[in-house]
This record gives sequence, structure tokens and C-alpha cells, in this order.
Amino acid sequence: MPLSILPLVTARLAAEAGRLTFLRNYGKRIWIPAPFYLIQGADEPILVDTSGQADLMQGLRTEPVEHVMGFEDALAMAGLKPGDIRRVIHTHLMYDHCANSRYLPNAKFIVQKKEIDFALDPHPMFAGVYQRHLFETLPFEVIEGDHELMPGIRLLFTPGHTPGNQSVAVSTADGWTVITGFCCLAESFAPQKSPAWVTDRVPVVVPPGIHTDMLQAYESMLKVKNFADVIIPFHDPFSPARVRIAEKQPS
Repeated sequence: MPLSILPLVTARLAAEAGRLTFLRNYGKRIWIPAPFYLIQGADEPILVDTSGQADLMQGLRTEPVEHVMGFEDALAMAGLKPGDIRRVIHTHLMYDHCANSRYLPNAKFIVQKKEIDFALDPHPMFAGVYQRHLFETLPFEVIEGDHELMPGIRLLFTPGHTPGNQSVAVSTADGWTVITGFCCLAESFAPQKSPAWVTDRVPVVVPPGIHTDMLQAYESMLKVKNFADVIIPFHDPFSPARVRIAEKQPS
């Protein structure tokens, strides 16, 4: 039986669009969701990330944060309580993806080794978004590389936005639906050709504006685009935006 994905949004963040689209959209202010996702239909409910509360995130950034709903209220929409969650997939450990994890007393947290290593000792340029106190005591299940979590759920190692980002592929009624994890918009996977490009070898994806390795991020996005039937761009303002992939792209 196909699985399903329920997006849940606890807060929205004001952001410069160029943070999500490298070399594009600078000067354009947008409101982006800080979501987490519930995978339904497996033997147990599984979360992808946990988001964060607006008041906490407002204290960690200068741009405005809008409260949408409490974390427990979001879970309650699916008939769940924090104690019901026993497995969480963390795409990465920036605060807006993991701040509510400490409220899940029975959960284990699946993370890439390269991500936890970097998060515990981040480069100074990324130290502000890796708030160690939010995740250092969590009981992690550490993996390396692509990983089949169970039939119908695959973890794709997609570094570049962060050193250990992973995307989550779920077998749904629409085919393989991939939650990117990394910061992106719907247009990141279908960029318009710019008049400035004078070569046929143009970008077919647009990496995040925030990245630890832009070229690696580009290759990871191609990996997602070539695997997925449907892509959920993590921070698209029109959450839950979905991008249907009509054809695969050469590397």
C-alpha cells in the first residue's frame, strides 16, 4: 500500500529569496515555511525533521518569524502525541529543522555521520545555525550514505547545502516523492533560462544560496531530480508545493 506525506508547519520565516536560489532573486523578500513532515501508512508514524517554535527561532535570527501553531498542536492534527513518535529522520541539523526534537521523549533520530560531525564542530560561518544545545543529547542512529530505511522509504545522501544533508524518498500513490531537506524553492528544479547564458550547457537546477559546497549541492539536486517522480521543495512559500518530474536530466 502506498505511503502518504502530511506537511505540518509551525512557523514561517521572512527571508531573502537569494538564500534559497544561488545567484538569483536577491533583494526579493519572501515568507518561507519551517515545516516538518509526517509519513503515514508505515507500521509506525515517522517524522521528517521537527521544525522549531517561532519564539525560539526569533531569538536566533534578525528577520521576523511568524507563529503558525504549536508543535503538539501540529501533531494533534494527525491524532498523535509527542510520546507516540519513535523515529525521526533528520535531513540536517540546522535549528529550523531540529529545534522541536527535544520534545519527543521516545524517539530515535536518524542522521548522517557527516552531518552530526559537522554540527558538533561547525565552521564559524555556520556556527549560528547549528545550535548544539538543541540536538547534542538526542539519541541518534547514525548512518552513512544512501540507506533503505524500510520498504517504501529510502534516504538519499544529498550533501552540499550542508556536509551531511539527506533527502527522504517515499513511495506514494504518485510514485517516488522526495522531501529535499535542503533549502530550495519549486523554481530551483525548473529554472528559467537567463538571457545572460550564451552556451547550450545551462544549469538545469539552482543550488541553495546557502551551501558548504555549491558544486556538490548542484550534483545532489540532479540526483534528486533523476530519482524522483515528485519533489517536495522544502521551503517553497506555497507549501506543500510539489514539482512533478516529466523527464530525467543528464549530469
